[in-house]
Amino acid sequence: MKKKAIIPFAVFIAGLCSIIYELLISTTATYFLGDGVRQFSIIIGVYLFSMGIGAFLTKFLKHKPLIFFINVEYLLGFIGGISVPLLYMLFVYVSPTVLQISCLAIIFIIGLLTGMEVPLLTFALEDSNIKNNLSNILSLDYIGGLIATLIFPFIILPFVGLYYSSLIFGIVNILLGIILNYSILKDKKQNSIYGFLVIAVLLVLVVFGGRFLEIWDQKIYKRPIVLNEQTPYQKIVMTKNSDDVRLYLNRVIQFSSADEYRYHESLVHVPLAMHSNPQRVLILGGGENLASREVLKNNKVQQIDVVDIDSTMFHLAKENRYLKEINKNAALNAKVNLIAEDAFTFLFNNNEQYDIIIADLPDPTNQAIARLYSKQFFLMAKRNLKKDGVFVTQSGEIYFSNTVFSCINNTLKSVFETVEPYHTYIPSFGDWGFIIARNGNNIREIDIKSLPKDLKYLNPNQVEQTFVFPQDIKIAETKLNTLDNPIILNYFLDDWGKWKADFQTGTK
Repeated sequence: MKKKAIIPFAVFIAGLCSIIYELLISTTATYFLGDGVRQFSIIIGVYLFSMGIGAFLTKFLKHKPLIFFINVEYLLGFIGGISVPLLYMLFVYVSPTVLQISCLAIIFIIGLLTGMEVPLLTFALEDSNIKNNLSNILSLDYIGGLIATLIFPFIILPFVGLYYSSLIFGIVNILLGIILNYSILKDKKQNSIYGFLVIAVLLVLVVFGGRFLEIWDQKIYKRPIVLNEQTPYQKIVMTKNSDDVRLYLNRVIQFSSADEYRYHESLVHVPLAMHSNPQRVLILGGGENLASREVLKNNKVQQIDVVDIDSTMFHLAKENRYLKEINKNAALNAKVNLIAEDAFTFLFNNNEQYDIIIADLPDPTNQAIARLYSKQFFLMAKRNLKKDGVFVTQSGEIYFSNTVFSCINNTLKSVFETVEPYHTYIPSFGDWGFIIARNGNNIREIDIKSLPKDLKYLNPNQVEQTFVFPQDIKIAETKLNTLDNPIILNYFLDDWGKWKADFQTGTK
C-alpha cells in the first residue's frame, strides 16, 4: 500500500480514537466523582494543554517520523486501552483526590501522545507540499473527531459500555501501528512484536472483562447484583440482599425496598390530600413507577402521566420481576401513561394542565439535574398547573444538605405565592425534605379523610408532624437557583463535602 494512500486513513483513525479516549475518561470521571461540567472542563483543558506539549516535542523526532508515529500508536493504544479498567480499579481502592489526580495524569499522557500524531504524519509526507499536507491531514483528523462525538453517545456508551470501549479502541490504535509497519517500513518485523504483545494484554482484559467487572461492582455495591445495565443516560444497578432490593443510578441509591414507602407515601399523599379533586397527575422522574403506585391508591385520579428521560426504566418497571413486585404493576395500569422525555423539555412543550405535579427527581449532583430545580423550571411547572393545582418536589436531606434544601425552598418562593416545606425520616437516606407550592394562601388545607386506608406509614397524626421541624433545622439565606447560575450544584457539593469523610451519603 502506498504511503500517500494509507496515511490519510491513519490520520482519520488516530483522530477518532483520541477523541473517544477523552470522552471515555471524562464520562468515567463524572460517574465516579460527580459534577460533569467540572470534570469535562478540567479534562478537556488538560487534554488540549498536553496536546500542545506533544506537538512541540515532535520537532525533535523529524528524522524518523513514521517509526515514531508507530511507537506512539502502540503506547497510546496501551494507555488509552487500560484507562477505564484502571480507573475502575482505582475507584475501589483509592480516595477521590487520588482518583482525580489519576484521571488527569492519564488524560495528560493521552493528550501528549495525541499531540504528536498529526505533526509526525505531516513530516512523513515531506516529499509533497507541506501546506497541502497539513490542511488535508487536519481535515481528516477533525472528521475523525466528529465521527467519534456522534457514535459515542448513540452507539459506544449504550451498546458497548465504558470498560470494553477503551479496550476495543486501544486495540484499534495498535492495529493501526501494525498496519503502517507492515505496509510502509522495509523492516516488516521492526516494532511489530511490541504491538502484538500489547494487543495480547488488552485481549486478556476483554476476555476476562465480565469477571473483572463483576468483582469490581461487588466491591462497590457490597450486595449481590441482580441487574446491571448501561443506557445512553445512566448506569442502572439493582442489588438484592434477602428481601431488601435497592436501585442505583450512576452508583447513587434511588430507593431501598425496606423503607421506600416512607418516601413515596410522603411525596404523593400529602399533596394529594391538599386537592379536592386531583383527577390529572403528572410525575416528573419516577420511572420505576413507585410514585405512580401511590397515586393509584387515590380513587379520584383518572390519569397519571409519568415523564422520565430513560425509557429503559419504563421497560424495567413493566418487565423486571423485582420492580413489578415493588411497584404493584403500576406501570401496566391503564391510567398510567409512560412518556420517555426530558422533564424540562416536556414542561416547555406541554399545553395541558394538571391538578397535581410531583417532581420525583434525583438530587442536583450535576448541571443537567440542577436545571430541574431552577426558577425557570418551577415557572414552567406553574404554567402546567391548573389554577388550584399543587406542585411538590423532593428536596433532599435537610440536615447534612440544608443549604440545598433551603435553596429549593427559596427558589420556589420566588415563583409561587405559598410555599411550605415538610419532612420525613427515611432510615436508608436520613431526614428527607419535601416542599409543596401553589398559588393562594393557607396551603395546609389537608383533607385527612382522603388518605387511603392501606398506607404503611402515613396516618393523620404523622401528616401533621411532617410540617413540624426541629429547632436546629432552619431555612438558610441562599441565592436563587437559575439556568444562568445553577448555584444549587455548588451548594450540593459543598454540603456533602463537609460530611463525606464521616458518612456514606444516601443521596437520591
